[in-house]
Amino acid sequence: MTPVKAMHSEVVYHFENVSNFRDLGGVKTADGHTFRTGVLFRSDELSRMSPQDRVKLQDFNIKVICDLRSPRESQKKPPRLANKSIQVVNIPLVEQATEDALFRRSKMLSFLFSRTGGDEYLDFTRSFYHHLAFEQTSRIREVITLLSKEDSLPALIHCTMGKDRTGFLAAVIQLLVGVPYQTVVEEYLRTNDYLAPRWEKVVKVTRVLTLFQVPTERVRLMIMAYPDFLHEVHDRIVEKYGSFERYLCEACEIDRGTQQRLKDRLLA
Repeated sequence: MTPVKAMHSEVVYHFENVSNFRDLGGVKTADGHTFRTGVLFRSDELSRMSPQDRVKLQDFNIKVICDLRSPRESQKKPPRLANKSIQVVNIPLVEQATEDALFRRSKMLSFLFSRTGGDEYLDFTRSFYHHLAFEQTSRIREVITLLSKEDSLPALIHCTMGKDRTGFLAAVIQLLVGVPYQTVVEEYLRTNDYLAPRWEKVVKVTRVLTLFQVPTERVRLMIMAYPDFLHEVHDRIVEKYGSFERYLCEACEIDRGTQQRLKDRLLA
């Protein structure tokens, strides 16, 4: 599996200790509207922000931060905010089992060292995306409902790396407002560009700590965003429900009024 680089020109916001921060807006919808800039952002986790980062974040006038991590992750590494009036809402998109540190560590060791670790990782992540799409529908509804409320924007959504949980939710929101799927995939893959410097350090450290027993490609497989998982759940949604709108209505039980309110707030 080879990662695909996103080709897109956009404003890059430079933080010292936040690697995957960006604006979801600035793209066209299929019917000619524009996803407004400055209303919805995505990032990795915010517990490592420097004093300069905290000041910079205030420039975006964010009112709500939607934290998609597990409660344990959120409590262990809360965001370091200068503006205490920002509402931080934890809406976890994760199974209870994956919260356990020993579970995650054992899976990671298996992925890294076992002969079939690469295939195991692909199966695990594929299942995780299906879990997000079809078993966390009530959480998706919570996020959409929160963002559709008056005075909830500008908002920011994030998880730990801003890669899978955030990437999936960002895709849901963009598809909801009518952004073409190809554009959604390009935005999803932009994570690889934003996190590239950080990933290279992770690869080097992991290789050294494992006495160079783990191939570089195996490490990269586990830390980069790949479109295949998103493609699979998108295709399954369309196959099962016929359209993304029906998926949101029937599977996520998001009424059309709530969907329209969010569209009205996000589109120009």
